[in-house]
Amino acid sequence: MSTGTTYTSDVGRGTNLISYADGFRYQGTWSSGTSYSVGDLVEYSGASYVARTAHSGQTPSSGSAYWQVISQAGSAGGPGPAGAAGPQGPSGPTGPAGSTILYGIGDPQGVTGVDGDYYLNTNSNYFFGPKASGVWPPGFSLVGPLGPSGPTGPTGPTGPTGDPGGPPGPTGPTGPTGSVGPAGQAAGTVNGGVAESNTNGDYGGVTPIDAGGPT
Repeated sequence: MSTGTTYTSDVGRGTNLISYADGFRYQGTWSSGTSYSVGDLVEYSGASYVARTAHSGQTPSSGSAYWQVISQAGSAGGPGPAGAAGPQGPSGPTGPAGSTILYGIGDPQGVTGVDGDYYLNTNSNYFFGPKASGVWPPGFSLVGPLGPSGPTGPTGPTGPTGDPGGPPGPTGPTGPTGSVGPAGQAAGTVNGGVAESNTNGDYGGVTPIDAGGPT
């Protein structure tokens, strides 16, 4: 900066004329306990300020009668383009083993499975688990109670008549012999030992002869 140059800045209360005969003097970060002279340059809150007048204890700010803003941070810029994808990271450690659902036709025994496992009895539909400290908890049924019977449905239509002309069945076996009937009446005798006729002239199969002898 040229020595003796006069600079102006409008701070809201008219034009203040400042002469920096010896140029700017960098004083580092502003401190409330430091006395500053005209032309002293400080940093504060990301901005640079030059002293307008000799003073101390006056916090630098935009529009101050004691400080003139030299530079300050601009507004935030927009987001930059996405960066290239980084390399794939290393594989993580193996996670703990997951739970296993075991099954069988009976209830689980102490030696069945490990802690964290579950078990299904496929015969009774009871479910157990998880196993903890080597012990299976009581199981519970996966099947609900039997519901009430529903109403009787309507009668279905009559089915078609079957074929009446079926083939005859096989001949049945011969039946057992019947019991013996009661004995008949014994035949009577007449003279000479000839059988006596019954009322209808039957002589029991014997031809009668004349009891009087030959004629």
